[in-house]
Amino acid sequence: MLKTILSGGLLFALGMALPPVVYAEPLNDAAVPRVGSPLSGGVTREVLGMGEEITQGEHRVKASPNDAEAHFLLALAYSRTPYLERALEELDLSRRIARKSPEGFALFDRKIAEYEKRIDAQSPDPVLMYRLGFAYYVRGYAVEKGYIVEKNDNKAVSNAVVPNQFYDKAEEAFRHLIRLDPDDFWARNYLGYLLAERNPQANHQAAVQLWRESLAISEDNPGAYMLLGQAAMQEGDLRQAVLYTSKALHSRNQWLKARGINPEGIKIRL
Repeated sequence: MLKTILSGGLLFALGMALPPVVYAEPLNDAAVPRVGSPLSGGVTREVLGMGEEITQGEHRVKASPNDAEAHFLLALAYSRTPYLERALEELDLSRRIARKSPEGFALFDRKIAEYEKRIDAQSPDPVLMYRLGFAYYVRGYAVEKGYIVEKNDNKAVSNAVVPNQFYDKAEEAFRHLIRLDPDDFWARNYLGYLLAERNPQANHQAAVQLWRESLAISEDNPGAYMLLGQAAMQEGDLRQAVLYTSKALHSRNQWLKARGINPEGIKIRL
């Protein structure tokens, strides 16, 4: 898995730590939906860290730390915030827990069916498209790694072939989001991530180009800086990696300040 620049040791070289978000407590436990129940309201284009879905998601994970679906939903809640690395961390936790759970990766068949049923092909909801894209991606990953053996007419199908179907659908979901809104820099960030995950060598330049396009749309975009930092690190350019990481942290602070949040007031969770 492509690790973000912030999951490695580069931040220690910078002498920095990443602050997570401060969450608002729900009024009571009944306000936190159970895993599998639909959330009320939608994810706005720019979800603040104390947004409803993140707050609910954090409490859901706290209540069910070994539930793959809880971590998957939290990853989705974080996916369009300046905390991209948290989204990817939760996504990774979700698929690792799924390997050991009774339902396993069939969870993602269930989520795919749920999202496909709810999407209006004529006027698709971008929030659902994001969710469907991530679900396709994890489902393809499961087959690629051999965690699921696909069958056709009760015969096992080669793992080398089947994952491409899900990866293709995941990529198409994010490409469709870009067609719906050419200024959707979030979609460019994750499309580049998926390309780099799928074939790091063949898709490296295409992924980097998408992240640069993302920054051209919005410089207030820490996720693109983080991913570019990781790309530079993989290229062996430590100086550029440090520069991009510094810009990611600065951009995150600016993002928070622009929305009336004091970055220094955010608690650091190590």
